[in-house]
Amino acid sequence: VAPAQHELAPIYAECNVAVDHNQLIMETLKKVAGRHGLQCLLHEKPFAGVNGSGKHDNWSITTDDGINMLEPGKTPHDNVQFLLVLTCMLKAIDEHAALLRAAAADVGNDHRLGANEAPPAILSIYLGDQLGDVLNQLIATGTATHSLKGEKLETGVKTIPDFMKDATDRNRTSPFAFTGNKFEFRMVGSRDSISACNVVLNTITAEVFKEACDRLEKAPDFELAVHDLIKEYATDHQKIVFNGNGYAPEWDSVLSNMFFDFCCFRKNNKKLQTDIIYYRIISMEKQQNMPSGYEKNRKIIGKYQSFH
Repeated sequence: VAPAQHELAPIYAECNVAVDHNQLIMETLKKVAGRHGLQCLLHEKPFAGVNGSGKHDNWSITTDDGINMLEPGKTPHDNVQFLLVLTCMLKAIDEHAALLRAAAADVGNDHRLGANEAPPAILSIYLGDQLGDVLNQLIATGTATHSLKGEKLETGVKTIPDFMKDATDRNRTSPFAFTGNKFEFRMVGSRDSISACNVVLNTITAEVFKEACDRLEKAPDFELAVHDLIKEYATDHQKIVFNGNGYAPEWDSVLSNMFFDFCCFRKNNKKLQTDIIYYRIISMEKQQNMPSGYEKNRKIIGKYQSFH
């Protein structure tokens, strides 16, 4: 949407490979531009008054035999495995929103987020009409009995046939949206590595999975325990879900009910005493290096850039 701005859509790959590919792409863009006497600007907000740039991190989780655990199927309301994984994700994002937000924080990106050209700077999850309705059923009655179907999308052009609208839809104003069979984290800055956000996503998900497994493995009635756990997670963490327009006035009323303490790294680091040492490494790095580095970059950029 900005002059000479282009979008790249890489093919899906496993997390480590995708992170490396992303770094190679950025390096290649800079090198090729230089060969032609041009500059490739990866900065999130290089010019005032012109839309900036960012990355969308499409994230899903599969079993070792290739089953996507975020695949809802045609009837997500009776897909117990999917509902358990979905509500675990609600819990993970709700409890660690500040850390995931920090994983996408830098001077340029923080100026872009929430500026009516990118997702809001506060985390929320978009589920769409279909899953939003299923979640409401779970909260209200403890059981979901049906799933909304996609509506017919009328184009208004007689020569083009009408077709069914995707029931999950796509909300471009959401920072963390469910899109079909994956989540899309849209807060990452255009010049940043996608490694930090994926480390956080993988680790907080693993933590919640561990908690759920510990409870379910000890349950005398597994099916009843799964049912109760899904309802509990859906009820306790529904506040993280927002299916509206992130640029609309209604978002302000949502913010009044949400609070994120961005100085919570030490608390989270103590809570996640798991075998995943990468979380502890990144959280310690953020604690020690991020404040000073952030402030230095802010001062440097401020000398050469007029922020609006």
